[in-house]
Amino acid sequence: MSEGETPAAPSFSRLDIGIMVVLVSTALAGLIGLIAVFDADSDIGAAGTGFGIALLIFETGATVVCALACLVRGRLGALSIGALVAAGLAVDLFALAIWREIDSEAYGKVTGVAFAWALFSLIILGLSLAVQPRDALARWLYVGAIGASLLAGLFATVLIVDAGGNGVVASAGPVPVEHFGNESVLRPLGAALVVLAALWFGALAASRVERPRT
Repeated sequence: MSEGETPAAPSFSRLDIGIMVVLVSTALAGLIGLIAVFDADSDIGAAGTGFGIALLIFETGATVVCALACLVRGRLGALSIGALVAAGLAVDLFALAIWREIDSEAYGKVTGVAFAWALFSLIILGLSLAVQPRDALARWLYVGAIGASLLAGLFATVLIVDAGGNGVVASAGPVPVEHFGNESVLRPLGAALVVLAALWFGALAASRVERPRT
């Protein structure tokens, strides 16, 4: 650089964007949570509200941790940013719903979709951090697990969006619903989850195999 020239201002990296997303979303969740706690009708209700919101922040925090770790390592940058947005949106919408006692089907669907993608993003990002595909088998299993996770997320999104009204009926079984708005998605979703689990751990195992050097 020659004399007299001013250095160009560094642009925001994906990690910087991710950090800003986390700071803003957690600050909003914390502020809404505090308001909800002090606005509760009773001391027991205030404690329950605070516990629920804090638990939710910690649960979505798993996605946040994996996403930031991937951004630091330069892996799956776009997906990591999307995961942070989904996790932040889910926790903020849920905290706001607790505070304002929002009873809206559309609001619930948006929150559910955000939670679903935060979960499936966690599965993908966690695998990306856990594996180091060194050969063709590990790479194919890794790519297959990511594809199965995206497909399961798509099925879950359709299921959430189509549910509502009289589309959900209470049941005493392990899954507390008997009928969804779009039952045709349930079987593909179950199949995608089974394939995802098998590929996830298969990719993890295959990445640990030590190949002899030739």
